[in-house]
Amino acid sequence: MYGNDDHLLAEETSFYEENRNEFLMKYPNRHLLIKGKKIIGSYETYSRAVEEGVKRFGKGPFLVRLAGADEPQAGSPALALGLLCQS
Repeated sequence: MYGNDDHLLAEETSFYEENRNEFLMKYPNRHLLIKGKKIIGSYETYSRAVEEGVKRFGKGPFLVRLAGADEPQAGSPALALGLLCQS
């Protein structure tokens, strides 16, 4: 997330937290693409989930979380898609 927009993904974060244990059982070791209160898909890698999120939602907000994880995975969609280089 950028700036002070914590409310931007409030619905997605709440949905994930309310269902975290169920998601861990149903999608072990998968990265979940979440929009609103819906799982759009589960993916083997964070990069693939972000790629699909950008394809579907463009610059709009979406959440990617590793199923069952307590903390969000840090990452940059632009870096994951190869739009930026790591230094």
